Amino acid sequence: SSYQVPLNKIPILDWMTADGSYNATYNWTRGTELEDGTSLGHTASTQRTVNLNGQINLETLYKKWKFLANAEKRLSGGKNTNSRNTRTTATRNAKTPAKDSKNSKGKKTDETEDKNAENDKKSADSKKPRGFTKEVTLNDSTDVEVKHGQNSKRLMVRATTAEGKTYKLKFKKVDANTIKVKNHDSIPVKINIVAKKPLENLSWYRTAEVLARGLMMVRNINISYRNTYALTLPGFRTEVGDAFGQKRVDGLLSPGLGFALGAVGDGFIDKAAQRGWLMQDDASITTPATTASMEDLQLRATLEPFKDFKIDLNAVRTVNKTKSIQFMYAGMPTTQSGSFSMTTVTIGSAFESGGNINNNYHSKHFQKFLDNLPIVQQRLEQKYASMTYPATAGTDFAGKTYNPENGGGQLYSADVMVPAVLSAYCGGNALSSPLDIFPALSRLLPNWSIKYGGLTKVFPGLANTFKSVTINHAYKSIYQVGAYNSYSSFMEYMGDWGFIKDVTTGNPIPSSMYNVSTVSINEQFSPFIGVNLDFNSGLTAGVSYNKIRTLNLSMTSVALTENFSNDIVFKLGYKIKDLNLFGAKSIQSNEGRKSKKSRNSRNKKEETSSSSSSRTRTTTVSHDLNISADFSYRMQSALNRNIQTAVTTATSGATAYKLSLQANYTFSRLLTLTGFFDWNRNVPLVSQSAYPTTSLDFGVSMRFSLTR
Repeated sequence: SSYQVPLNKIPILDWMTADGSYNATYNWTRGTELEDGTSLGHTASTQRTVNLNGQINLETLYKKWKFLANAEKRLSGGKNTNSRNTRTTATRNAKTPAKDSKNSKGKKTDETEDKNAENDKKSADSKKPRGFTKEVTLNDSTDVEVKHGQNSKRLMVRATTAEGKTYKLKFKKVDANTIKVKNHDSIPVKINIVAKKPLENLSWYRTAEVLARGLMMVRNINISYRNTYALTLPGFRTEVGDAFGQKRVDGLLSPGLGFALGAVGDGFIDKAAQRGWLMQDDASITTPATTASMEDLQLRATLEPFKDFKIDLNAVRTVNKTKSIQFMYAGMPTTQSGSFSMTTVTIGSAFESGGNINNNYHSKHFQKFLDNLPIVQQRLEQKYASMTYPATAGTDFAGKTYNPENGGGQLYSADVMVPAVLSAYCGGNALSSPLDIFPALSRLLPNWSIKYGGLTKVFPGLANTFKSVTINHAYKSIYQVGAYNSYSSFMEYMGDWGFIKDVTTGNPIPSSMYNVSTVSINEQFSPFIGVNLDFNSGLTAGVSYNKIRTLNLSMTSVALTENFSNDIVFKLGYKIKDLNLFGAKSIQSNEGRKSKKSRNSRNKKEETSSSSSSRTRTTTVSHDLNISADFSYRMQSALNRNIQTAVTTATSGATAYKLSLQANYTFSRLLTLTGFFDWNRNVPLVSQSAYPTTSLDFGVSMRFSLTR
């Protein structure tokens, strides 16, 4: 089922949209029966999917206020007429040939005369009485309407009596040229009405508009949330029943309408066991119950600080969990696995120097990570300071107060190293940052992409050469826990925190339930800066600088691996229209091969009959030649930082060059010819066993299509 909130029916809320959908699936599978009629249990499963979407169109909201709408229209709504007129004037002047001196002199004389006439007119206008003045006799029973013709609602209105005394006038503005006097009196008064300066001409008003436009830079906000949950429960005793897959057992529907509609959670397994619906006493039932859940949250926003400058923000958080529950054993032992990813910001450490072999590839952020380790370990110890060992910890420790001498938090465990590396590379203080392997929603940070295409308006002269000049920048950083499992020896004490058994001593030691082997941070500037040029001549060009960094923290090898990639890409492209190669000519349908006279008569018919228009459609194939060239230079390197010894080793590195040329020609409606040339060279920088390699590919391909 789906539902859309009717916000568009409410005028004050029509700038928002919201919708949601809910889908559920219920399955019941009959189990195997032995020859003696003994059932090995059935399998019941349910699955639900929830989707919620919301959009806030702030542009529509801004238009509901006149001041904001005017500021939007004046500062970013229309075209830049001044720039356009400037370009037009410049172009016209450039194309107009120089006149002879006589004409120039005559032109200057005319301009002087026009200027003098304009000054005389201004002088005459300044002598005219300002505004509107009229003697009006008020009426003691009705309002008096006065037409002033000032064409403005911003007015200064003053009234005086015959004796010259000021008269307090009460009036209402009917329109831009009329007011209605509300004084009910019978005396004559002289009314003077003067239009004030338009607000648009006042400096404070223009400043307010600029500030308002800056505050209106948030244009759109989108929220998308998806939640899925699936439960598979084997060893189910109850039969399918006659209605809705349900059977009444002891007055209750089994497995219940909530199960059929997907409105259940992990707690349903306990309820089913308590009601005797599960085969827990049969040793042949060994398949555990399984649950799988996924939460995906996406937040997107569009910002436009000023015209042609656009910023897109994007934040994503995805959590996957899978549980295996041994319901046939006491305590229902549970194991858990899953993955996690979220956007973050690591730009603070993106541009630091990687050092060199002489200084052990020194990195201040890696050093900060090493300094954070004992701090996080101490905070973890403090978290367990007042705890007691759980009853499952063994007879020697059960019920006793936690003592780190029996086994404390491990310095190189995921519980210590992951918060330490997040504080070092994502920003934060190890003394106060959360001790979470899976950061909470409050730590979700957006990535962004920026695009600016207004240079031809800021510098009108560029329009003589370029159709458009676009500057791009994009940043993306994702923290990811690729896969994890729960400890089989985990003893829960408070939520996800508790104790596990030390593999060496067997003593209980503080730990979360998650056995995480690796986490990673993938950071990309794609591009860090890029410029795309579209020439008036049809040529396109572009250059971009890209930067990629990957951090992999391994709890297994106790090492941090850093991979770097920096590349510069140059692009060129050109399109030659209707190029006749190999004697190719523009191909038209039979209707298109008519004479010019026939085509003209057909066009006249098309103006009077739409049906004949559809029957006389002409198809033309343009024999365009598209040429493109790309050249890239990339430097790659990798460092392995040993956490225990603080020694860094360069493990790999290479310089790669790539040149690609391609030409694409449309020979006919069915045939396309393509020629290509690819040159690659890879030069290793570190490895002594590898050698520089060069590869060269070139050829011609033909694509013949019968579907056009």
